Parts: sequence; structure tokens; C-alpha cells
Amino acid sequence: MAKPLSSCGLIHALPILLETSRHREGTMTSYSSNQHCVEKLLDLSETHAIVATEDIYDESGFKLLARGARISREMQDRLLLRKLKAPLESSLSVHDGVTVGELMQGALDLIEQYPALKHIAGGRIARGILRDGKSLHIPPPLCLLLTCVRKGDPESFRRAQIVAAICAGIAARLDATNNDAQLTLVASALHDIGEIYVNPEYLHPQRHLTPREWKHVATHPHVGQILIRDLTNLPVGVGACVAQHHERRDGSGYPGQLASSEQHRLAAWVAVADAAAALIDRGEESGERISLALRIVPEEFDRQTSDVLIGALQPLGHRVSADSQEGSETPQAMLGRLEAASGELRTIVAQKRGDLLHQLCDKALELLDGFAKSVRATGVLNTDELSGDDLHDASLLAEMQVIVSEVTWRMRNLARNLFLRVDAWNDETAMTRIQRSIELLDGAPVEAQADAA
Repeated sequence: MAKPLSSCGLIHALPILLETSRHREGTMTSYSSNQHCVEKLLDLSETHAIVATEDIYDESGFKLLARGARISREMQDRLLLRKLKAPLESSLSVHDGVTVGELMQGALDLIEQYPALKHIAGGRIARGILRDGKSLHIPPPLCLLLTCVRKGDPESFRRAQIVAAICAGIAARLDATNNDAQLTLVASALHDIGEIYVNPEYLHPQRHLTPREWKHVATHPHVGQILIRDLTNLPVGVGACVAQHHERRDGSGYPGQLASSEQHRLAAWVAVADAAAALIDRGEESGERISLALRIVPEEFDRQTSDVLIGALQPLGHRVSADSQEGSETPQAMLGRLEAASGELRTIVAQKRGDLLHQLCDKALELLDGFAKSVRATGVLNTDELSGDDLHDASLLAEMQVIVSEVTWRMRNLARNLFLRVDAWNDETAMTRIQRSIELLDGAPVEAQADAA
């Protein structure tokens, strides 16, 4: 039986590049290196000493690198074209790389830079949790990868520190045990480590990814879990939190669309922290804006955890400002797309075939009904009743845009999840049946998406 899939074999949508061949000596497992990870390692090797902690062999037993030797750009073809006897990351370490102390001190420093973060994690207990976190251990292979992140994607590295600070704030306010606090700190530091294995073109924050392109990005939580499982002895809970930080309590998350009962109890902390960190990191100072993102769909996030953040941010105040990352679709137009997609899904459900697609559409309808209910509850659809000063109230208009932005993002996420599920079935008929619903939710034709991928 083959060994667990190595992270080196995860290039895009989790294709199994782990190859097992049988020799006279028995079963031998070989590992293909991920081109994006190798590229980042080679970039890092230009400024840091990356050395082999053991002899590195290819699948034929040929020694590619001796223990203690440094890797360099000249080894690119050797590392990419040869299959290895062991995962590359497990055989390397970096000098002067990222330390846990640096991660936690960075989180403490960021508390002073972001007003929202100071309200969440500026208390004595939260700061103490972060200071105690400096003594935690992250194994060398993952410190190597974190050093790659620090050099190549400093924004992502900073985001991990913000997530850690928020988790410390949550732990402090919930009077958590030391074990729970420490586990979430480590998971926070590693939550996006799987992105190293994703084509960086798909990670550009301004790029509107099609569902087909999103398939590559959506693997990163699971890749992170595999790294933790195969390269370390960290607690299983750390890997679970990393794998589930994009899952949602209502089953609308990814990559597994897990129900709340299937999720690790501490994954809720990292999920809420990651969602809030995305806004804090881009300079959002409105406590109301962050709170709105956490409560607009009531069943999306763990209620206790989100309430902790909402309560912490309440004194911050500030009116909601316009969201520059979304277009100018009106609430009515957005709801029209939502209802049109619901109509398409209901047509499939009405056929009563009882197949997997029927079940998938039934769940999607449940989510869309919740989205529509949330939109109506905000009163954002009553714009025809605005008059006088209301029409020129920048704060009111900004809040309307933010609501549209939040729901539009969730519709797009649902489109991506529908595509991922049906694409995995390799059933062209099912994809054709649901294609129009995906187009409406995402706002772009699936055919065009396929051409762009």
C-alpha cells in the first residue's frame, strides 16, 4: 500500500502525482516536486542558506544532493524533473529562517498598528497568550515554507500574524485553556501555508477568478493539512483547523462544504479570525463593517465566536465606508440574479431524479434562500423609499454597497463550490444541467471561464 500523498505531489486541483512502482525489493514510493514550491525555494536560496538535512536521492537511488549541501538555482531541473525517494521539504532546512518568536512578536506589534486589532487583542490576557506563544514549536520543514512566504508574499505573512492576534483575543475573551489557545496560534501561523503550492497568478487579490481557476486555489486548506500530517508531529487538531478555516457552519464553505458537526470545534476560531483579518489587513477601521461581514448570514459563522469579535469591536464605532473591491451592482439587480439562479436550481430539483445533482441543488437552494432572507432583513431593497437627504447620505449608500458586496461574494463562492462538486463527478450532462445556475451566481459564462483557465 502506498504511503500518504506527499505535498510535493499537489500541483493544482489535488491531482495524485504520487507514483508507486514495484521493484524486486518491494514497494517503492516516489514523489514529484511541485513547480511553484520549488520556484519559491530557489528564490529563497538566493538570500538564505537552504541545506539538505539528509542525503537526497531520486527514485532510482541516484544521489542528487549530499547532506549539508546547499540548494541553488542551478538545481532547478534536477529537482523538478526527477522523482524523489522522499518529499523534498522533509529533507531541507533554512538558516536564519522564520521563528515562532518572530511570528508572535510580529502579531504583538501589529496590535499597535490596527485600531480594530487593538480592540480585539489589546488586552493583557491576549498579549500574554501571544508572548507565551513564542515558546511554541513549529517543525523545520514548515519554518522553511514560512520563510518562503515571508520573502515572497509578505502580505500573506502579515495576514497570518493578524489571524494569530485575533485568535489570541478570542481565546482571552472565552477564557480558553492553554492547549486551545496554543493550538489555534500554531494553526493561525500555518493556515494559508498550502498557497505555496498554488500558481501565484491565481492568488492576485484583484483578479476575479472563474470557478475553473478557483479549483486550484480551493485546494490550499487541504494541502496545508497534508503538509502538517506528513511532515510533522503536530497535533491532529492543528491540521484540522488549517483544513477547515474556509469551512462555514451552514455548509457553504470550502473545500469540503462540511456541516458544522463535521468541523473541529477550534476551526471556528480560525475561520472567524481569517474573515476579520481580511478586512483589518486592508486598513478597515470600521467596527461595524467587520461586524456586518460576520453577521450578515446568521448561520455562517459560529455564533459564540463571532459575537466575541462583534462585542470587542462595538466601542470602535465608525460608519461603514464604501467597498472599493466590488462593482456597482444594485441590490435589486443582485437579488434578481440570486432569484434567477434559484429558479434554475428549482427546475432541476423538480425533475425528482434523486441523483447527486438533485441533492446538491437542494442544498444550494437552502443556502440561497438564506442569502435572500439576509438581504431582505437589512432593508437594503427599500431604496425606492429613500428621499431627500437619504439619497445623499454617503454612509447609508456605503452600507448598501457593502451589503451587496458581501452577498455577491457568497453567491460567487457558491458558484465555485457547485462547479467543484460537479466537475469532480466528471459528468458532462450534470455540468450542462447546472451550468446556467453557476453562470448566474458567478456573473460570467462558464464557457468563457474554461477558455480563460
